[in-house]
Amino acid sequence: MLYYRPVLIEMLTVGPVSTNCYLYSADGKNAVVIDPAAEPEEIIGHLRGLDLEAVALVNTHGHLDHTGANAVLKEMLGVPILIGERDAPYLGPGAEALHRQDALIIGPEARALFQEYYAASPPADVLLTEGAEIAGGGLRVVETPGHTAGSISLLGEGVAFVGDALFAGSVGRTDLCGGDERALLASVREKILSLPPETEIFSGHGPPTTVAAEKAHNPFFK
Repeated sequence: MLYYRPVLIEMLTVGPVSTNCYLYSADGKNAVVIDPAAEPEEIIGHLRGLDLEAVALVNTHGHLDHTGANAVLKEMLGVPILIGERDAPYLGPGAEALHRQDALIIGPEARALFQEYYAASPPADVLLTEGAEIAGGGLRVVETPGHTAGSISLLGEGVAFVGDALFAGSVGRTDLCGGDERALLASVREKILSLPPETEIFSGHGPPTTVAAEKAHNPFFK
């Protein structure tokens, strides 16, 4: 699904749990790939179809359903992988044990998906902290921990890519490794719902929403 504004956003829903992967371009030429969850060939096909050159792969957090295509895309596109500093353990050597632990917490279905879809990611090339700018991408990082310890959101012109911190009418789960409910609710209130009401919110799963809609209708913040 394409969204045209002063910027270009394409939302691709990929992978076994319907993760939203986004192509974000502030100039119509360069693109940041946000949460490349799976189906790398599909992602590359859309980049080519829009005549966009990827400049970075950014994971809003380290869960497998947001990082599964990292390895293939890094090799094929030759671009760096970026992630929040505290979620670095989800990528690179030793990460498999952490992903297995999360799958055990979720239950049998997650364990089966893990066995079928697990794809090791290279370590991050860049670790992101509050206020960092995505080089060539037109996005600014805000730390929004709670879903994981190192979850980040990306702010652009009138838009926020929030990963699994906030959904339309709900929030992300906090029972996995590094999760913290109080931190999550504080992150959303202070970093996302404080944005202008017309700001469009693009989540890791489900439809887009706005700051105004979530302040008015999200039961976690009424």
